[in-house]
This record gives sequence, C-alpha cells and structure tokens, in this order.
Amino acid sequence: MKKKQISGFLLKEEKRLQENLELVDLVLEVLDARLPASSRNPRLLKMLGPKKRIVILNKADLAEKEITGCWLNFLAGEKRPVLAFNAKRKAEVIQMEKLLDFLRPRLTKYKRSFRMMVVGIPNVGKSTILNRLLQKSVARTGNMPGITRGAQWIKLRAGWDLLDTPGFLSPFLRNEESLLSLGVIGSLAQGAYDVENAAVWLVMQFLAREKTRRILENFYSLQPDLENCLEIMVEIGKARGCFKKGAEVDILKTSQLLLSDFRKGVLGPITLERPPV
Repeated sequence: MKKKQISGFLLKEEKRLQENLELVDLVLEVLDARLPASSRNPRLLKMLGPKKRIVILNKADLAEKEITGCWLNFLAGEKRPVLAFNAKRKAEVIQMEKLLDFLRPRLTKYKRSFRMMVVGIPNVGKSTILNRLLQKSVARTGNMPGITRGAQWIKLRAGWDLLDTPGFLSPFLRNEESLLSLGVIGSLAQGAYDVENAAVWLVMQFLAREKTRRILENFYSLQPDLENCLEIMVEIGKARGCFKKGAEVDILKTSQLLLSDFRKGVLGPITLERPPV
C-alpha cells in the first residue's frame, strides 16, 4: 500500500510537470556534474520530447574538470546546448545569460514574456542557478532534497519569466548502485537509502582509482594501501573522533561525516561516473 501511495504521488507530480512544459519556451535541465547519468531522469527525457532545452552540468567545481569535459563532448552528441556551471563564478553566470538570450524566441504569441523552466531531480542545485541568475536569493536553497516546495513564477528581468519546479525522481525502482550513488550526492530523502552502505559504496569509488585513493588516504591520514572498506571506515572514524561509549567507532556517525565531507567538496573535485565509451 505504501509503495502505491508513493508511486501515485510521483505520477501526480509528473503530470503536473508535463502540463507546465506546455507553458514554457525553454527548459533548463540540471544535472549533477559528479553524477551526470544517474542524476538524469529518463522519464523526464521522454516528457521533454522536442522541447527546446539546455543541459547544465551543475556543481562543476565539485567535479573533475577533465571528466566533465568528456561529459560535455558526450552530451553535445544530443545536438542541444550543454554547459558546465559553477554558481560561484560570475563569469559563468554571464555566459549562461548570453546563451539564454541567444535561444530566446524573437517572436512569441501575443507578445508575452520569454518563459523558461528549471527541471531536475532533487538537490542538483536548481534553486541556486535561479538565484544566481537573479543575483539575489528568492527560491530557498539547501542541501536537503525537495526544499523548493512548490512551483513559482519568478521574473528574471523585463520580458523573462522563469518557473522553478520541485525536483522529483522516477517512480520506477532503480538498481542498488543507482540508489547508493544518488544517496551519496544527497538527492534522496533520509530513510530512502542505507547511509552506511552509501558510505561504503563511496569508499569503493575512491579505491577504484589511484588518484582518488591517495586523496582519501591523505585527507583522513590513513595507512596506505588499505583494501577492506569496513576497516577504512573504522580508521576514518578514529581519525575524526567518531566514537560510541567504550571507545568503539560509531560507523553510522562516520558514514554521515564522510558523506557530508564529499557533498561539501572538502575532499576536492571528484567525479563518480564517466560517460559511455
């Protein structure tokens, strides 16, 4: 019963989004640059169809520049504008504004405003992009998925209107790795994934490459070449003082700390998936 209720809610949100798509001239599809494929909603692509859109790899400052370049080349194959975006850099905001102006229809029915919509799964930074385009904070932003509660039209400038919509995930079940990876970047609500398993999955991604392995070892002062993920979690817990009573390492607290460090980018720019070859 609970599963049907959740699916029904998401299908209702999907229908509302599809109705809103008919109101806009351009869609800004926002992906997380660290996880471009998994942060994309496949059902959303079907809904968009031929609708004019820009693909934005947001949080580019948290991803590896070289791999982001590979993603830009891959996504450019869709024959739509795509750009990497770092909301902290004013030059990139100006670049996005120029692209929006270039794509703006010169003639609209009834001489109405140029209408845009920001779409994407939760916590990929949709509201942050909106706020940077406005140069002020209007839509609430944060690291909790779904913090933008409802759709709202916002005037960007004279003749430009933008509809900010809540992010949503596909109502279909994903595989375990997809769930864990989306949990790692903070796109799933608490309770929707296992925090400890997500942290272990993240450690596995670090161990998969020599570069990221050394980042993990150096940041948490680990012994080199440890292979056991649980042992690594224990060592991280010791290094960061995550203890229960009796000096036992608190794995849950350690997992939460590791995920928080990754999401905030304190470990440096790290990408979790590469484009298909």
